[in-house]
Amino acid sequence: MKVKAEYTDQQKSIATEVVNIACGYVEPLCLLSDIIAKLDVLTSFAQVSADAPEPYVRPRLLDRGLISVM
Repeated sequence: MKVKAEYTDQQKSIATEVVNIACGYVEPLCLLSDIIAKLDVLTSFAQVSADAPEPYVRPRLLDRGLISVM
């Protein structure tokens, strides 16, 4: 029983240490996720505009929100 209790205590301390270490990686991984998401959008847009059957033309905004493609 004594050995089992010691094992349980050690197991709890190891689990606590693992959780503390993992918590240190949360913020950097969230920042990395944001950067990857932005890169994904930009590369997808570049791929679509490069492979389009007609060249991409940047739209111009006119009065009252109308769009002109010239």
